[in-house]
Amino acid sequence: MFLQGGILLGPSALGKIVYFSDLFPKRNIVTVETMAYMALFLHMFLVGLELDLTAVGRISKKAIILTISGLLFPFIVGVAFFYSLLESFDQYRIQVHNIGCGFLWAASLTVTSFPAIGRILCDLKLLNSEIGRLTMPIALISDLGSWILVVILIPFCDNPANALYVILVTIVYVVASFYLIRPFLGWMVHFTSDGNNNYSDCYLCFALVGVVLSAFTTDITGTHPIVGSFVFGLIMPNDIALVLMDRFGYFISGLLMPVFFTVAGLRVDIFKITKWSLVFVVVPLLFTVKILSFLPISLFTNIHSKDSFALGLLMTTKGIWAVLVCITALDKGVFHAGDYAVTVISILLMNSIIAPTIATLYKRTNLFIKYNSRTIQEARNKTELRILVCIHSYCNVPGILKLLEISHGSRHNQLTVFALHLVDLADQPSSVLIVHDSHSPRFEETKANGAHHDYDRSETDQIVTAFNEFEKTNDNVSVQSLTTLSPFTAMHGDICSLAEDKFVALLILPFHKHTTKEQSLEEIISSFPNINQNVLDNAPCSVGIFIDRGFEVTNGSDPDYGVHEIAMLFIGGVDDCEALYYAWRMARKPGVLLTVIRLLETDSRDQRKSNELDDDCINDFRIQTSNDDFIIYEEKIVNDGEELIEALKEMENKFELFIVGRRDGLDSPITSELLDRIDYLELGIIGDLLAASDSATSSILVVQQFVNLIDNKVIEDLIGTQWLSMDRTAMNFGSRRLLMATGNTLWMYSEQKPKERHDVDEGDVDDGDGVNR
Repeated sequence: MFLQGGILLGPSALGKIVYFSDLFPKRNIVTVETMAYMALFLHMFLVGLELDLTAVGRISKKAIILTISGLLFPFIVGVAFFYSLLESFDQYRIQVHNIGCGFLWAASLTVTSFPAIGRILCDLKLLNSEIGRLTMPIALISDLGSWILVVILIPFCDNPANALYVILVTIVYVVASFYLIRPFLGWMVHFTSDGNNNYSDCYLCFALVGVVLSAFTTDITGTHPIVGSFVFGLIMPNDIALVLMDRFGYFISGLLMPVFFTVAGLRVDIFKITKWSLVFVVVPLLFTVKILSFLPISLFTNIHSKDSFALGLLMTTKGIWAVLVCITALDKGVFHAGDYAVTVISILLMNSIIAPTIATLYKRTNLFIKYNSRTIQEARNKTELRILVCIHSYCNVPGILKLLEISHGSRHNQLTVFALHLVDLADQPSSVLIVHDSHSPRFEETKANGAHHDYDRSETDQIVTAFNEFEKTNDNVSVQSLTTLSPFTAMHGDICSLAEDKFVALLILPFHKHTTKEQSLEEIISSFPNINQNVLDNAPCSVGIFIDRGFEVTNGSDPDYGVHEIAMLFIGGVDDCEALYYAWRMARKPGVLLTVIRLLETDSRDQRKSNELDDDCINDFRIQTSNDDFIIYEEKIVNDGEELIEALKEMENKFELFIVGRRDGLDSPITSELLDRIDYLELGIIGDLLAASDSATSSILVVQQFVNLIDNKVIEDLIGTQWLSMDRTAMNFGSRRLLMATGNTLWMYSEQKPKERHDVDEGDVDDGDGVNR
């Protein structure tokens, strides 16, 4: 954006106007450029602070070799292509007077930006996906390779005679920084700080002076000053590095770096381009070469060719390295104005194509990485069940709390609940996730990073209070209350991301229609059906849609000891199996009477139809519950759709809760003839028939089991890493802290003061300012 703004202000557009050029005289540009270069040095210092080189050691050798080949092959092709242009375009050949021009030109179009790739994946909500996990380690290696390539090429193109000497001196300085200066810095910080990470301003001033001295050292040795600033960031001790990133991050990246990109754009003069055809040849060529260089990944591994294509496309993302190479080549006289303009325009075109293409490739697909226990069936033998419940309004709370209460089948098992209040803010530019303090549910006036959110907080207070009471009155129950502020169009992505981060096995959504006193369904907000459908399509775990018809009211005089009559309707398929295991888990709760009704359909020969998977599931259930007096198993034979409707009509008011599978995509002779009667696709046929009845008083839970279609072991073998921590995402890779310096669109605000924090969730890092990073 700032680069385009600089082009607009420069001689390519407004700079041609005499009046405008008088407002911004060229003599002032020198001062602005000085500020821009200082911003560049400090930014590279921040990049060094952020980078965790130990992550490189966890990447497999195969991935490193493929990444290096993906960097060198496009570079060699780019050099060959550049010098082949000299024979094709005579007019263009006259401009070239330095043999190093082709090398820097190829390097600027070959290097990759690790932060820019992370930002694209973050904006598209793909960081937690298979492609996100595959891309980030390879992007880190490619970014480091780009750094080494730039360090080697600049001395060779500037002064080939002394290039070897410059490179050797630079290597000596880097080694000395890691083995001499870094231990000294660690010793100094250890013996001069109070040990509480409360560093005074003297440390910050020392860091800034060190950056300048290190940049000056590499500058006088003949290489670029950014090498010194980057290395100085790498060798800083971790504790003070986090403090420096928090203190300087926004000032440098948010205020100073736009000046650098604007100056880079000011120097673009499109009228100096003599051959516009170069731009339209360079962009397809570089895309093709990069994609071809990463396609072997699909040949040597079982990774899908679409993922390899997307990886090659993402590796063409340009950032600070590409712009730096262009400006350095222009300053040293290696590039002419036309060369510089062609290269910058090509970079802008490539970056503008990548994000929309990736978004199209991975639209409405399952994007999330594999973890254990993402279904009720997989978590049935676990001691802990993790559930994410979404709340539209407070009217959803009583029924969901009762559902959670009977889901806690045994007091010896742990139930972890994440309660997410969904708040629509249509004008919100990015999603905001607020983490509430369980000890103080009341809202305080929160302003974090200059953000203020105006919405009705009283309902959120009620929701948080209700879930806190639920936690206090139930043993072995842990509750974390959260609120997401985002537009409805993006809310499903935030829900799925949170489900992935918290490693939940079940995600419960309220139905978009609320039951009135007359037992009819009344629509709350028209956008909710789209949210539920998108979550069903993209969820990283099993999903349940809950239709509440007064489930909080019990039959017994004492709600804690009243008998809850629950029915599970089983026809067949993975969704019905998942619903059965969830009902089975509920049956462990004292006072729950479970009736499992298997609806058997008949074919034309009057033979009962079933499959092996369904029989195994039912047999396992019957064997293990044969001695349980509170579990009843029945079978009903239905011949057609009308008999199915009659059977459902007979039992609709006999139970408090029906648990059914969604069975999306499963056709049978009985259900297929009822497809034209469906009003709500997200409920499936059985769920829709139960919900459509105005005379029914039973609540309904429609369950969809998650089915993993991708073997993630292939990705683990390739990148050599395995995600084990509960809340870790691909964004963590290669970073010294939980979020990269470039930022994340999903900000997490915590209203809890650090001194009052007793139950920090694994993976949440409190920096002391109340903001979870």
